[in-house]
Amino acid sequence: MNLLRLFKFSTFALLISLISACSPAGKPIMNLSPAGNYAAALSQDGSLALVSSSQGITLWDVAQQQAKYQWWQGDRRDNVIAVALSNNNQFAATLSSDSVVLWQLSDGKSVGWWSIDGQAQCVAVANSGQLLVGTANTSVFYLSPRRDRLIKFMGHSEKVNSVALTADGSLALTGGNDAKALLWRTTDAKVVQQWNTESRVLATAISPSAKLAFVSDSTGNAFIWDIPGQQRISRLKITTRQMNFTAMSFIQDEQQLLTGTPNRESQLWQVKNGEKLASWRVATPPKPQPPGAVVYAVSQWDGNGIQTISSSGLLERWQHP
Repeated sequence: MNLLRLFKFSTFALLISLISACSPAGKPIMNLSPAGNYAAALSQDGSLALVSSSQGITLWDVAQQQAKYQWWQGDRRDNVIAVALSNNNQFAATLSSDSVVLWQLSDGKSVGWWSIDGQAQCVAVANSGQLLVGTANTSVFYLSPRRDRLIKFMGHSEKVNSVALTADGSLALTGGNDAKALLWRTTDAKVVQQWNTESRVLATAISPSAKLAFVSDSTGNAFIWDIPGQQRISRLKITTRQMNFTAMSFIQDEQQLLTGTPNRESQLWQVKNGEKLASWRVATPPKPQPPGAVVYAVSQWDGNGIQTISSSGLLERWQHP
């Protein structure tokens, strides 16, 4: 029996084309949302930024330092808790606790809007617009709008905290409070690999080539896996007592992993041995906002650049070491 209640609404999400630009002085730092944001994503090539704030959802052209589209989901501007961009820069996904919207980036129009049962937690989007949504009630939903196809994956026994999709949408990687990371096929929901961790899985990622997987848990254990070879490549050599990750991106031809944390820090790791190569501290927001900053998104920029978006609303850049 299908317990999912997933309904496609008429496409009435508001689209506003923006022409204003932000031109910060000195070091190239963009203030994407002056009042701070709730979620952010950077495209794999770093050319696009997607930010959710109290003013709605904004897609930025990073190269032009110009806002391209502004959206909101339903009758509220402040309800989007997670966002994602496809690797080919064709689609964006925005998630509230009870609905998900797929946006087409060529014209800024919404492809569809679906309600979700089970308190949505996290979202991923593939190159053809396939969606993956993890929920607090253990379920994961895979939706392929073009094929009008839905799979409800029930492999987890507790809350799902993180989801990832291969670029072609054929494989999903999900992790949850049951201390399991599951790699499964979206064609039939069959689990092809399972990685058990010491505690809750909080972060998962798949490299653009679909050859590498990243899994980390709540006690600071983080691993990089070879998906085709079904073996562990490395364990990140974390020296602090505990480190959790809020952003991940494989860069430099997948030889390095760029990460972000809830404690203002971004790190660069060597994939083959888990060595930390460099780390940076993002800026804190001006008062009266809280002095901390969560790193929501990380990416490579223009070959030798590193860029981040944090909860302060700032996009910052550093030179690759």
